[in-house]
Amino acid sequence: MGAAVTSALLQAAALVALVLACAIPLSGYLVNVMEGRLTPARRVLGPVERAACRLMGVREEDSMGWRRFLVSALLFTAVCFAGLTAVLMGQGRLPWNPEGCAGLPADTAFNLAASFVTNTDWQPVAGEARLSYFSQAAGLAVQNFLSPAVGLAAAFALLRGLAAHGTGKLGNFFVDVVRAVLYVLLPLALTLSLVGLWQGTPQTFEGYETVQLLEPVAIDAQGNVVAADDPAAVREVTEAVVPLGPQASQVAIKQLGTNGGGFNGANSASALENPTPLTNFLQCAAMPLIPFALVLAFGRMVGDRRQGRALMAAVLVLLGVALVAVVTAETAATPQLAADGAVYVGDLGQSAGNMEGKECRIGVGPSALWAVLTTATATGATNASMAGMTPVGVAVPIVLMGLGEVVGGGVGTGLAALVGFTVLTVFIASLMVGRSPEYLGKKIGPAEMRMATVAVVSPALVILAAATVLALAPAGAVSTSQGGPFGFSDLLYAVTSAGANNGSALAGLAANTPLVNGVLGVEMLLGRLVPLAAALALAGSLAAREPQPSGVGTLSTASPLFVGLLLVIIVLVGALALLPALALGPLAEQFTTVL
Repeated sequence: MGAAVTSALLQAAALVALVLACAIPLSGYLVNVMEGRLTPARRVLGPVERAACRLMGVREEDSMGWRRFLVSALLFTAVCFAGLTAVLMGQGRLPWNPEGCAGLPADTAFNLAASFVTNTDWQPVAGEARLSYFSQAAGLAVQNFLSPAVGLAAAFALLRGLAAHGTGKLGNFFVDVVRAVLYVLLPLALTLSLVGLWQGTPQTFEGYETVQLLEPVAIDAQGNVVAADDPAAVREVTEAVVPLGPQASQVAIKQLGTNGGGFNGANSASALENPTPLTNFLQCAAMPLIPFALVLAFGRMVGDRRQGRALMAAVLVLLGVALVAVVTAETAATPQLAADGAVYVGDLGQSAGNMEGKECRIGVGPSALWAVLTTATATGATNASMAGMTPVGVAVPIVLMGLGEVVGGGVGTGLAALVGFTVLTVFIASLMVGRSPEYLGKKIGPAEMRMATVAVVSPALVILAAATVLALAPAGAVSTSQGGPFGFSDLLYAVTSAGANNGSALAGLAANTPLVNGVLGVEMLLGRLVPLAAALALAGSLAAREPQPSGVGTLSTASPLFVGLLLVIIVLVGALALLPALALGPLAEQFTTVL
């Protein structure tokens, strides 16, 4: 292993260790504030919480069963979807629009609204080019708080179901959303946005600024940027427009809430959203922070921290394998780039490896680390072009998304998916040893297995259905950057990202077309709401069961053996569902590249 790979992996290990160190106390804080326990934060913000609950007409003691909890979540999502669609289509007549952006077409608004209310943040248009400040701040940024708050509410409903003693109650959805926003998301986002503002990220409602370029460039006949003295140049460019706006506040919550939608089309590869090494580090660390804390909070809620540590061990093993694969692939680059030594890809005096699509100020190692974390945690933010990654650097993120949000996943939804896989593993392991399936003292019956299976399998089914529709579309209806394996990778990555509520893209797919907007919009809604409904039904069923004392034959779900079995089940069920599709895209491209 070369020095560049070792250095990059050590940096990745240090970042993950720091996130874990922060996630441990955060997990206790999450349990305390979401369960309404008296904390310093609640002493200060308690009046605000009570006022918000009175305004909505809800009470903390009004605990809901799973059906009412689910209906509340669906209605809340529907209201958010309708409101955001109206804002996007009517932004031309709304305030805070210094650039005079017109309202979006119906299909684009539908896709973008579905994207942000489902925590996907897939963006068919570049924000700085097509969206007003009002749409960005009052539309998208607000949803960046509300969609992870819904995920947090669902996660704690599931945890209450596992910890309940036959009550069948899961808490109050609206109270949970208020607490998630007030005590968790707002304080963390405020802190990170102040750091971004300090480091140079804009936070203003002033219009865009036109600046003089230090060195003129030119445009050729095809619209490509070339040197000013290039013979192919047809027009010289001496000025550039710098998009401003309320960016720092949106960047912070896009990372912390595993949202990922950037203010600018370049996302965190933009020097405006991610200006310094400090902001790059903190934004990278922010992505897994709450998902990791929720896994550890699981152990606290069920009264056995070993359970949370066991699930975290499985997450870290999968994350470690992905990091080694992507960092190694990106640092080694490709045979074509190396060109038998004709092109230098070492690490003396420059960033090593495959620099295609990467910012020179960021480099290969941090870009590879970001690519893994953003697809493992369902964030979707990028600090490099995913299209510039090696075939392995594309295949591994697709697998991470296709696993169903189990490697951290989105805020709340990742924990729900991981618990679904755990229930499935308990059932299979119990059958292998001839014992009745039981998890945390509660019997696992047919109803629980059906809901766990739906939660585990539905993301892959939604992804493959969308891929089928787009792949079989009439000629010209779906456009990719090129044909062959790479073109199919464009399509596969897009539908996997949408179905996994991730939102990143290879950028080779022409995203803003009526067919693609419609298919991906429906896919994002199903990919979010179907597993959410299954998780809440599972929580309600478990909440109605009385826990039984463990016996000598009870399967230990906190042992290394169980963690290993859980990993096998995740890989078999999650990854193999997409293996045929991977064989047509990234894997075929990799073999073609090597040969």
